[in-house]
Amino acid sequence: MTRTAEMLIIGAIIGVIGLISGYAVLSARSHTRDITRLANVREMQMAFELYFQGHSSYPISAEPIALGQALTACLSQDGFSGPCPTNGPTPYLQLVTAPPTAGLGGEVSCSDVSDVYCYSGSEDAFRIEFELEGGNATLGVASGVNCLTQDGFSAGVCAAL
Repeated sequence: MTRTAEMLIIGAIIGVIGLISGYAVLSARSHTRDITRLANVREMQMAFELYFQGHSSYPISAEPIALGQALTACLSQDGFSGPCPTNGPTPYLQLVTAPPTAGLGGEVSCSDVSDVYCYSGSEDAFRIEFELEGGNATLGVASGVNCLTQDGFSAGVCAAL
């Protein structure tokens, strides 16, 4: 075997290793963003349950609203509002976060905003519709649109209240 052929083989091996490691990094980033999204909706679920205990009702919103925006940045005694007041009772959720938008396909939208957490609620039920890049069989969620209710996660679009 000539020295040139050996160098080509070594170059090809290095190229394959580079491709594999690049794919692994991209996959890890996608997984990290999905974990962040799931942690966000779980935190919201806990805040809604605390709100329910204090008011015997979930925050009411007949039409889906985009969470984590200027007018829905805080969940306090009065429901969703802009930034939480610095004085007064402790809010249920100091900062309602918006999802990491990288990697999303715009499948979830409400209030004329896409790639958001969409909330709707009645006295005895709530729905958060959100999007994931990949699924999680343990939680019962899939790539694309998913739903979180007072009963837990489910894959697919949320049912109407």
